[in-house]
Amino acid sequence: MIGDIDGLMAKYEVDALYLQGKSLLKPNLYYLTRFLTVDDAYYVKLPDQPGILAASDLVCSRAKKYSPMRNFHSLSPTINQAIQDAVSSDEYVHRIMQDLVRNLFPKNSIIGVPRDTDALHIHLLKKLGLELQPVESLFFEARETKDQKEIKAIESASQATVATFHHVIDIIQNTNIGPKKVLHHQRTPLTVGRLKRLIEHTLVENDSESSEEIIVASGPKGADYHYLGNRSDLLRANVPIIIDIFPRRLEERYHADVTRTLVRGQVSQKIQKLFESVESALDAVIDAMQVGETTEELVNVMADSFERDGHPLANRVPGIEEGMLHALGHGIGLNVHEDPKMSLQPHPLKSGAVIAIEPALYYKKVGGIRIEDDIVVTTKGPRNLTNLPRTVFL
Repeated sequence: MIGDIDGLMAKYEVDALYLQGKSLLKPNLYYLTRFLTVDDAYYVKLPDQPGILAASDLVCSRAKKYSPMRNFHSLSPTINQAIQDAVSSDEYVHRIMQDLVRNLFPKNSIIGVPRDTDALHIHLLKKLGLELQPVESLFFEARETKDQKEIKAIESASQATVATFHHVIDIIQNTNIGPKKVLHHQRTPLTVGRLKRLIEHTLVENDSESSEEIIVASGPKGADYHYLGNRSDLLRANVPIIIDIFPRRLEERYHADVTRTLVRGQVSQKIQKLFESVESALDAVIDAMQVGETTEELVNVMADSFERDGHPLANRVPGIEEGMLHALGHGIGLNVHEDPKMSLQPHPLKSGAVIAIEPALYYKKVGGIRIEDDIVVTTKGPRNLTNLPRTVFL
């Protein structure tokens, strides 16, 4: 959590943190400032001291009104002089770096920076005598656990996703099955592109947006779990349709990540059995999600469940092309993919982690069956944020 930052700075042996850019585009900068802006801002954090936001007077004034930041450094004199001197864009940044080094950084200090720090900033700070150290893990370690406000934001994103899925279910349920089993919506063949647009519109109506490409994969193409779905692909009856939505709340910027697999029309016994196996694996993992349980143990819970049903897993049988082919899941927050990674590394679960759990099965002649729920780890046990039916046969 945010309160762990000072301890993590000591752990990673850095004398300060430096972040820069537009916080609308940089989750770590937004995480530390809680100030959403499209203007350039610069953030410096020293051990056991509040962070400092450096920016123009206009940006600082806005931050005072709309963020919890209370410590500011005005860059307006430096900016105004650079504009008056009509300097190049590189010299403009150089002067800002000189201002920050002169006023905010301790001498001979080691500065921790995230991975997305601008290359010019790195070059100039080194030229000005600072030692820089990439500390991306520091930020992800802090963000692995969420406070109640963050969890509420993720829950809001999950509710927007659930509302969107209900709309998708209604659309597909009311399609007509035409020639070659093609689904028709409002007398027109339903393509992946049309469905994605409908999903995107519904998310916006729920104060959310698609932060990455939505996945809609129909039939055998869904056997490739990385397949996003070509917008011209036709949706058909009697086959699984994987729909994976990972929206971001427009205001709070936190994500959800939910997958459902739908079938319109007849459901074969084979598809039915695959659904049952995936849901059983999901339930077994969620039941085992306790504080202190390791990611390795949870992966093995999933593997045991699938193997009892006769399905191979890539983590136990490397190189397979069918069965369970990817990781069990991942943390969610300001990024779609955060820590903890649900892998065979023995990483213990912490209270406050929010994790997308996504067991799945992929077979070339059938396609894919994936079900994904968002789970909060608490001292009282797991709490499921995804209030949505798992089996969707229409």
